[in-house]
Amino acid sequence: MPDVTEAVLADLLAFLGDSPTPFHAVASAMSRLEAAGFRAIAETDDWSSLAPGRYAFPHGGSSLLAFVIPDGKRIAGFRIVGAHTDSPNLRLKPTPEYKKEGYAQLGVEVYGGALLNSWLDRDLSLAGRVFVAPEGAAPKTGRTNVEGRLVRFTRPMLRVAQLAIHLDRDVNDKGVILNKQEHLAPIFGLEREGAKTLATMLAEELGVTPERIVGSELMLYDVVTPTLGGRDGEMIFSARLDNLAMSHAAIRAVIDAAPAAGAGDVVPVAALFDHEEVGSETAYGAQSGFLPRALERIVLGRGGSREDYHRALAGSLCVSADMAHAVHPNYESRHESRHKPVLNGGPVVKINSQQRYATSGSTAALFRDLCARAEVPVQHYAHRTDLPCGSTIGPIASTLLGVRTVDVGNPMLSMHSIRELGGAKDPAMMTRVLTSFYGCPDPGGP
Repeated sequence: MPDVTEAVLADLLAFLGDSPTPFHAVASAMSRLEAAGFRAIAETDDWSSLAPGRYAFPHGGSSLLAFVIPDGKRIAGFRIVGAHTDSPNLRLKPTPEYKKEGYAQLGVEVYGGALLNSWLDRDLSLAGRVFVAPEGAAPKTGRTNVEGRLVRFTRPMLRVAQLAIHLDRDVNDKGVILNKQEHLAPIFGLEREGAKTLATMLAEELGVTPERIVGSELMLYDVVTPTLGGRDGEMIFSARLDNLAMSHAAIRAVIDAAPAAGAGDVVPVAALFDHEEVGSETAYGAQSGFLPRALERIVLGRGGSREDYHRALAGSLCVSADMAHAVHPNYESRHESRHKPVLNGGPVVKINSQQRYATSGSTAALFRDLCARAEVPVQHYAHRTDLPCGSTIGPIASTLLGVRTVDVGNPMLSMHSIRELGGAKDPAMMTRVLTSFYGCPDPGGP
């Protein structure tokens, strides 16, 4: 039997490979939750008398909430682990197909803060969600019951070809300068009579007629599978480690914590949000009412009042789990000299005085204590004071709910590249600490 570290790592690699888009990530998470006894419910269901047990539901197809209701009536608080399902990438525009200089190309838009040069000269394909009208529906009529279906082409179909060095002699000295409109459109094929359109290919992939396809949300992804790398297999080479690695840790931890949660009085919650990379200000992002609405309904569904809900929030804690910057050996000067996390060195507590991270002194101490109890090393990250610092869902969730929050993550390199690099031992350590967090009592304090 593989040990826990190997089992978590193998499942993470499978999760990463199965999740080229947020829609696929939510479907992959739901399949794991349902296999572990979590009951799929809907936001439109009646929650007025929720029984104790395990529940999960997707929100909009790209966000997800999973939680465990304990056996007792009173809910003293929530233990929330928040992560996000989206990653920077290239996404198709609504009318993407066009022809230029004998090539068939697709118009794309940059989503989030992608490292654009990393998308050059890669074997790319398409995945996402397609909206299909019912069979027999008249074309161009009002449709209220379209079905969203996941689609994924697994073979290489696209390439963003870089300009040859012979035509850009200064590229190695001055770097690649890319215009997002002009230089990132992938080559889809050669222009020829009778070539299949993208709509035809989607219809064939889904087994429907092209007329039934009424919309789509499609994204480019690298077809190279996640893998272990390094001299001794001590590293992970994969797309979308930021932030599917933390989404996976949240799901694994809530599954592992579920058996013991029934005897307590706190509700373990795994909340996966979309659109973090573009600010979270959407119906599916961390700034929406999705999470607070669900938490309130959980309390009311167990016979509590709105007063009980606010008391439960006061007794709640949140871990914002998003990947962290490991020290880069070729650019060590870009890191704060006394805060240099390393791969396989354990979870990273992220701290910023400008509140770009939501960690406080008390929540940092709590997380360090959880790491000690789990016999897991802990690291700390602070951004260089003379560089602007990124942010996470932590400040958003803590502001929206008024819940004490700590920002943490596993260390990585190549963040926002099409292929990222992480440590092979870190996923199991983070999962172990998050599982412990789900069962921790309220420590009090600010």
